[in-house]
Amino acid sequence: MYRILNFRKTILLALFIGVFMFATACAGNDNGSSSKGSADKTSGSEKKAKDKIVVATPFALGVAAGMPTWLGEKLGFFEEEGLEVEFASLPGKPAEAVGLVVAGKADVSTTQPDALVFPMAQGNDQGLSYIFSPYQAPVFGITVGKSSDISSPKQLENKTVGMFTLGAPFETFMKANVKADGGDPSTIDTVAIGSGPAAMEALKKGDIDAFVSNKADMALFALVTGTETKLLPFPKEVEEGFGAGFVIKKDSSDEKRDIVARYIRAVVKAAIFAQENPDEAVKLNWEMFPASKPTDKPEEQALKEAKVSLSVTVDNYRPAANGQWGFISDERWQKFVDSNGLTDKISDVKKLYDYSLLDKINSFDEEKVRKEAKNK
Repeated sequence: MYRILNFRKTILLALFIGVFMFATACAGNDNGSSSKGSADKTSGSEKKAKDKIVVATPFALGVAAGMPTWLGEKLGFFEEEGLEVEFASLPGKPAEAVGLVVAGKADVSTTQPDALVFPMAQGNDQGLSYIFSPYQAPVFGITVGKSSDISSPKQLENKTVGMFTLGAPFETFMKANVKADGGDPSTIDTVAIGSGPAAMEALKKGDIDAFVSNKADMALFALVTGTETKLLPFPKEVEEGFGAGFVIKKDSSDEKRDIVARYIRAVVKAAIFAQENPDEAVKLNWEMFPASKPTDKPEEQALKEAKVSLSVTVDNYRPAANGQWGFISDERWQKFVDSNGLTDKISDVKKLYDYSLLDKINSFDEEKVRKEAKNK
């Protein structure tokens, strides 16, 4: 069972987040009634209420790139884990999604490591831990027009670069690329652009020289707007980095940590399913969120576009070199800190992460999931 939460940000800000008032809109259950935890799971002869979890997402519900986040509902994985999942969606606002976790309004969110590293380097320990990363490589990218003379991050010097929001994680990611490539990021003019299609239009017109976003989103934006683009290559130290992961509060209770681990396990299984059967994953997503299915084009074209975005995301879901899903070594964390020039400001990278839940998250039969997906 899942629910969707809508948050409205108030004027008063604490740190970089707001204090949010929220109203809950309940998704109907199978018989049309609202679901407020009334669904039960059976354990022997006893019934137990499902465990609730609030997940903050930095993207709109129903977008193809985010499918693993909620697809466990349609695939039965949430049911297997005994979960009632509520989603608080803040499209294009990753810092505010993390802010909901800091404020105790959400239990878990996904974010780039920048969102933890840079505030900590500035003396702002938000009380969060990075607990799992499905991405063993960066998921963000920098795109330019296909005919652009720009072929490396260094060449963004004295140019205009667009992104959804300024600061971490988009701007810090872009600057890390430019710096690692031997350029001076302080010469770059950064601008906020409200939507992906608007960014593609700005690229066409020459209003911006490059755009920074999730690679899956950019692939979709380019396809649906007919914009020919190319991704800039990563400098070696960025290419060896890693992408977004799940964060929770360090002081989360053992009970809440167990619930989060079960949720992430369902997410990984959903991603594996989508790797094996992307067509079915897209169709199930459309069933969950009918508005996400375009009505102005043939279904075949809509399916193709959704699969482009989905594949860029789920193809990056893979285990670490040690065979464990979600693990990032101390050495890779240290390289990330060093490459961003923060070595003197973060003395112990172990303060950034806590991988004590990895064994629980990894306790599933991967081959069984893949086999069932292929036969779906």
